[in-house]
Amino acid sequence: MKILVTGASGFIGKKLVQHLLDKNISVRIMSRRLESLDGFEHKNLEKVKANAQKYEEVRDALKGIDIAYYLIHSMEGESKDWKKFAEIDKKVAKNFADASTECGVKRIIYVGGLVSIPDSEMSKHMSSRKEVGEILKSSEAKTTIFRASVVLGKGGGGFEMMRYLVERLPVMVCPKWVLTKLQPIYIDDVVEYLYESLNVKETENRTFDIGGPDILEYREMMKAYGKMNNKSIIMIIIPFLSLRFTSYWVDLVTPIKASLARPLVEGLKNESIMTEESIMDLIPIKLKGVEESLKLSIYEDDKHEFTKKENYLSYLVMALSIIGILHLLVDQRLMMMLPITGTVSVIWLAIIGAGYYFIKQRARLGSLLVGIAGWSAALFWLVDSTYLISYLPQIGPYPVSKGISILGTYPSVNTSILNIIGLCVIAVLLVVAHFTFYDKDLYTKQL
Repeated sequence: MKILVTGASGFIGKKLVQHLLDKNISVRIMSRRLESLDGFEHKNLEKVKANAQKYEEVRDALKGIDIAYYLIHSMEGESKDWKKFAEIDKKVAKNFADASTECGVKRIIYVGGLVSIPDSEMSKHMSSRKEVGEILKSSEAKTTIFRASVVLGKGGGGFEMMRYLVERLPVMVCPKWVLTKLQPIYIDDVVEYLYESLNVKETENRTFDIGGPDILEYREMMKAYGKMNNKSIIMIIIPFLSLRFTSYWVDLVTPIKASLARPLVEGLKNESIMTEESIMDLIPIKLKGVEESLKLSIYEDDKHEFTKKENYLSYLVMALSIIGILHLLVDQRLMMMLPITGTVSVIWLAIIGAGYYFIKQRARLGSLLVGIAGWSAALFWLVDSTYLISYLPQIGPYPVSKGISILGTYPSVNTSILNIIGLCVIAVLLVVAHFTFYDKDLYTKQL
């Protein structure tokens, strides 16, 4: 028996390929980027390069194959582009179905998403996944479709999103989708279903719901994970938070890119509970509950070395906060305008403190916050220091203005010195913050 696994570099694909190889099954894996398959080495393993959008390459990859696992999924990107991604998904599925028929593939096994609501209420993301299954069924190969709820496990997008949100946010402002009911299933149980179905003829040309033994809300799962990690979280639910805002927030706080966060979040809008349980009779395996799944998914040793950029940024943030505090103490103009200046200073220091916290948590939000604090202080100190050039009578033929005394009077000598030092620190901080914020390797390699 020769098996093809597509999407082998993905979350489920990696586990499935290793499981098949451990069973001494001959496996072929395909990808348009062979370097993504470098982690696989085995005497029974064959790697082929193929772009799923090109029919001829898919057909060549399927030659001599008895059973094909279809784990390809392209719904990632801007929500305005989802129609385009849905079209790509349909094209790829049609190529695969037609090529399977031409090559005489006996069976296709596909993992889609589990949604327990009417089709008319499905999210675009889930609608696309269901449509892919229907297209695959048009092949002459016998098709088995597994509709999976949220899959828990290290490296899974849904689990990693939850993990980082819980670990990094003691207080969360959440959209209403955290109230959605789910039936999570552990990754090893999904792989077991995929493998065991090879030998159960009754699973051919059937669609099955798969989920674990527990049904709960997404927020309950988040709190359960937090409890296991001794983290108490406060969740504030705001019903009108948009998908775009939520995905950008996930992008800033976790290593999950906004383009991937959108389909993950949109998929969680739909209730995901098994509506039929026939698979449990055909393949009776002991399913892991949420608590056991989360325990198996927890990273035992998640320590990491901070990069030079992160360390430099931390030191610069501390220096900037010290200069800000000294300003409040030294500049008599600020002291005379309390409590207004005191309130502004506290807010500014709070932004600095939050930025420092998120830098230490390795979240992009940290760089963004210290950048905002840096630009606001730079603007104030630059305007406040423009009087210094008044000591020059003129520049060429132009007279020099004394500038604006934004606090009623010009700063003292000590305050001016602090302004200049602060501007120098901010100049360096903004450069480091910019390159840290846009360091893709830093914020995506953790997945």
